[in-house]
Amino acid sequence: MKLVYKILLSAIFFNSILYAVDDLIESQPEIIFQFEKLVKSQENLSLQIDFNKAVLHLSKNEYEEAIKLFEKTSKILEVPSYLNMGIAYYKLGSVDNAIVYLNKIYEKPENANIHTYPYMAACYYLYQISKDNKYLDTIVKTSKKYKILSEHSKRMLSDTYIILKEYENALEVLNTMDYAMDLKKALIYIKLKDYERANLLLKKAKEQNVNPNTIDKILWFTSFTNLKMNNIDQLKETLDLINERRSTFKANTELPLEIFFNQSKFTSNQYLNSVINFDDNRKIDFIFYFAPFIFSDSQEIIYDSLKGFIYNQKESILNLEEMVEYNAKFLKIVKEDPIIRVVELEKMLAKDTKSYIFYNLALSCAQINDFNNAFKYFERAYKLNPGNKLYSIMYLITANRLNIKIKDKEYIEGNIKSNNGLYNYFSKEIYKLFINPQFTSADKPFEYESTIFYKALDFLKAMKTGNVSENHALLDEHFKDPLTFLIKMVQRRKGESDYTYYSRLQDSIPLSLNNQFLEGPLIITRFYVDILKGLGIFLKADMNISGKKTPSYLRTKALRDLHSNSPDEAIKTLEYLQSEYKLEDKYSMYLMVAALLEAGRYNDASIQISLIKVILNDPDADFLTAIQLIQDLKISSAKQFLLQPYLDSLIDFKLIGFDEYLESL
Repeated sequence: MKLVYKILLSAIFFNSILYAVDDLIESQPEIIFQFEKLVKSQENLSLQIDFNKAVLHLSKNEYEEAIKLFEKTSKILEVPSYLNMGIAYYKLGSVDNAIVYLNKIYEKPENANIHTYPYMAACYYLYQISKDNKYLDTIVKTSKKYKILSEHSKRMLSDTYIILKEYENALEVLNTMDYAMDLKKALIYIKLKDYERANLLLKKAKEQNVNPNTIDKILWFTSFTNLKMNNIDQLKETLDLINERRSTFKANTELPLEIFFNQSKFTSNQYLNSVINFDDNRKIDFIFYFAPFIFSDSQEIIYDSLKGFIYNQKESILNLEEMVEYNAKFLKIVKEDPIIRVVELEKMLAKDTKSYIFYNLALSCAQINDFNNAFKYFERAYKLNPGNKLYSIMYLITANRLNIKIKDKEYIEGNIKSNNGLYNYFSKEIYKLFINPQFTSADKPFEYESTIFYKALDFLKAMKTGNVSENHALLDEHFKDPLTFLIKMVQRRKGESDYTYYSRLQDSIPLSLNNQFLEGPLIITRFYVDILKGLGIFLKADMNISGKKTPSYLRTKALRDLHSNSPDEAIKTLEYLQSEYKLEDKYSMYLMVAALLEAGRYNDASIQISLIKVILNDPDADFLTAIQLIQDLKISSAKQFLLQPYLDSLIDFKLIGFDEYLESL
């Protein structure tokens, strides 16, 4: 007879486990241990059968039937029955009743020892009802006190860490479990911005999964990681797989892909690394910052060095007179705000404009991040005077900054490599740094060694070899320059620990009276902002300047307004700058996109992106367009816009509902 009962009970329990596979958190997998202890008690066999029937009802979402049976079984299996009754009432929406039964477990701390999993589960559901973090803290404390946890207790602990956004801890727990849980781990790695590991686990999860809806989501997450990694080739392959499932694909509606303004797109370490180790774009901007303006002198009347000096010609006299007049005007203009400087220099353009005027205008455009116009004006300067190699090399590195291929690049490079022309040394050094690292030159700097530009180039060379010293000549001799001051400040001192380093930076970075960092060439402001974000103190900086409001400062203020949840103010400022100064630089235009997104004006933001595409022919705008097309599953069209890696630091993209989905796994 006992054997018959055992077979019957085993069958019922086996079925209960089968039905429990998709449950978020249930107690029944733990119950088998309680059952084994009680099976010897013949008089309780009927209640034991009722308990397993109740579990079966619970697994099938038949909550009323489950509650009735759990009321009976609570006589012998008190804690597990109370837990399941609490769960059933919770899922029925009867919160008050759920709290009653969950509290019967929670209010007896001794349950944490005897019934560890049900106790933790009760805390979990009490948190879901109240959103009181004390219950999550209790789960964590219980797990640390009773370290030998079942698989289900571990799962609950990892879920708790996920809710607390302690993703490293969640991952650590999951890695101790017997179950693979590759999808869950992959999503945690996405939260940790480790997209390569996430991608590997998503691949494994796809191979192991047979549920079509889950596979759809895995492909959707994979496309997201591909986007984040700028892995365009792999992205296109993933999109092709999605396109094959398009008729039934719903992941894009369940987890929409959306662009947004990300206040902190990168981690603190990434921000700090960007100011310590320049990327290629910042190196080029560094050159634009320190490169000399041409205050024209006798050398500028040389078309190229092969033609020699022509002082005795009438045309030369006229040229010299024009140069003197220009220098006088430029001395006043160069002291203006960089945006105003561009406006004033544009007024000086005429049919017979000289090369040095185009060069100075180009350099001014570059300093406000208007690289398209900088490229155009550097080209004009170079073509008017190819003998000035500074014009040629600036033309080339601006093309690099914009990812533009130049038809006559080979000819220009040959000209730069020759021994004739002006600014030989500087042009060749820049060429070696940015175009051809294998190039060697015997040219000596001579009198250039005393210039700040020479020291700036030497600093970049030292950075390339990893031999930057806080006592470098650029930093020591020109520390009063605002950019140099900041660069010197972030240099790590010999033997300086992480704690000492970060403490020193937080203590020394100016948070007020910082107008030197809020105006002027954009590289200074962006460098300053990156340091603040790296230290997590951006919002602590006082960015209000009383009195005169220069356009460069107003642009910085728009950025601060964005971070202060005042997008409408940012939009107003940017619209004023556009109307007053006709700004068409990439930074300002993307700042407007960010402000429109933050203000919830998604359609206007899309129009602004289209405008950027038209005016700047910008690959980042193409990328953002592709994201919008991917969301609409217009895969073929999207692939046409996936041309180059995405680099913009203001606009990011995310999956709406990602966190909720992760918590549900």
